[in-house]
Amino acid sequence: MRRSNVPMIEKALLIAVDDDPAILKVLARMLSGARSFTPFRTAEEFLAKAELKDCDIVFMDLNISGQDGIALTGHIKRVAPQCDVIVITGDATLSNAIAAIKAGAYDFLTKPFSMDNLLSTVDRCLEKRRISSELNILRAAQEELSAAYSQLKSTERMKQAFLSVIGHELRTPLAKIAGGISALEDTSADEAQRLLLNIVKSGAGELHKTIEELIFYAETQKETAPAVCAEMNLNALALSVREELLEKARELEITIIVRETDANAVIYGDPARVRTAIKHLVLNAILFNKRGGRVEIAVERYEEETSVAVRDTGIGIPAELLSAVGDPFYQVADYMTRKTGGIGLGLAIAKNVAETHKGGISVRNLPGEGAEFMVTFSNTDPRAVNPEPEKSGRA
Repeated sequence: MRRSNVPMIEKALLIAVDDDPAILKVLARMLSGARSFTPFRTAEEFLAKAELKDCDIVFMDLNISGQDGIALTGHIKRVAPQCDVIVITGDATLSNAIAAIKAGAYDFLTKPFSMDNLLSTVDRCLEKRRISSELNILRAAQEELSAAYSQLKSTERMKQAFLSVIGHELRTPLAKIAGGISALEDTSADEAQRLLLNIVKSGAGELHKTIEELIFYAETQKETAPAVCAEMNLNALALSVREELLEKARELEITIIVRETDANAVIYGDPARVRTAIKHLVLNAILFNKRGGRVEIAVERYEEETSVAVRDTGIGIPAELLSAVGDPFYQVADYMTRKTGGIGLGLAIAKNVAETHKGGISVRNLPGEGAEFMVTFSNTDPRAVNPEPEKSGRA
């Protein structure tokens, strides 16, 4: 005699309601592999004593002691919707089958039934229950993820609003401080006072740079396309950034080399934003380099994008931290932050600007040499809607 192939029957809690003792014995024997099997001979006994909370399947006689098995099936599905009902009857008519299914029955067995027929029905029912349970778990997980994502987006919006507001609110008092310092400089003749004022002025200048960086980051976070879309040459921008940062590089004995592409390096977008992105990459390469090191800025033109790669001869980046590079307020090493200053927004700004221009940013270690940061920009107008996914021209 066939036994169930579904291991879940060993965990199944089964109930049978039938006024024929012989049928109950047959069911008990055929379903002996179940965790439990509870028989009831009357509807009254079933309604009074049956524990449906954890029940998996109820086998319900269609006509039990004058009671309506269809009505009992509907009752079960109302009080224990998780419980499946398999109707058993000797009066197999199409109308009975349809009525049972409408009442919520899973399946319909006709007496007399074989063990194979019974166990096959049970197998299907338990497999359906397993799949339904897994789907419910998946649905719950998806709902949790959706809620977490909504909370994350809400937190992100709050963070951006905070950065924008706090930045603008700090500008006014800082302007008053700067004005006060200038007034004191004009009236102070004491050398010690001038020295103190220079220290305060330097601190105010650093604070001003930090506030402007916060505001710039908050603004780029909100942009999906550049507000300004003009023609620009990345060769020229790279040379301009080199010129601006030469003095800083000389302080640290860093050499900056620009390798221009021979191809047309013209792209479209916001020149000020793009230049700032490149500047942050080059400044990072200078600050996190070794004294006497080298920074190389390489411009390359591809079919659909143009890239600016900034390579340094610094400390490199631990492999396990590469994925976090570009996150706002993140710097690879705290001790380096203390040496170089900054709040860790440079790469995040570069990433935002690149994505606004339908490009991206990537980073990789150069074995024995340092790191390479590459920012790419679309060769076409980044404000144009392009339904097709962009393909990199790089091999």
